[in-house]
Amino acid sequence: MILNNEEKILISKKLENLQALSSAKIFLSTTKRSSQYKLASAMIAVFTLFFISFLLLFKFHLDSFELLQIELLIFIGSYTLFERYKNLFIEFLPKSYKYQVASLNANNQFSNIKVSSSKQKIMFFISLDEKYVEILVDEEIAKIIPNSHWQGIVNEFTQDIKENQFFIAYEKAITACGSILIEKFPLKESK
Repeated sequence: MILNNEEKILISKKLENLQALSSAKIFLSTTKRSSQYKLASAMIAVFTLFFISFLLLFKFHLDSFELLQIELLIFIGSYTLFERYKNLFIEFLPKSYKYQVASLNANNQFSNIKVSSSKQKIMFFISLDEKYVEILVDEEIAKIIPNSHWQGIVNEFTQDIKENQFFIAYEKAITACGSILIEKFPLKESK
């Protein structure tokens, strides 16, 4: 467990306090895994099948029916193995592919967030298995606050996570986001 219930409550209160001072609405999204990677498992199982089939063709003299049976067993076996040991499988996927999948998930979640027209939105996205962190902001926030500011927060968050300081990482990130949002997007009083 990354955060215990007490820490989750403290983070929720910190978010509530921040949102009482800024017109921006902050969302936290933490997911274990951004995808099931079934297509990647199937593709690697197919490549495994081709590689082993190629070796079998040159090493043994098999008729086509025997080869087809062996290929079917290889495909089912390798796909099942990749699915069974998903965490290990994910470690072998290229980092760029995992980040692309996680970013797509983050963007999908961000686009589904609805806020009133007077509110800006920001989402702090963490995907644990992919080891991916991203801060997404709407167009209004992006015009005023440069992406480099958000990347600095992500870098600091990532460093704290590497040291297994999950609560401190969340707290620092919310504080850093909050301070600039309160300054640039203060809560407008109703008239």
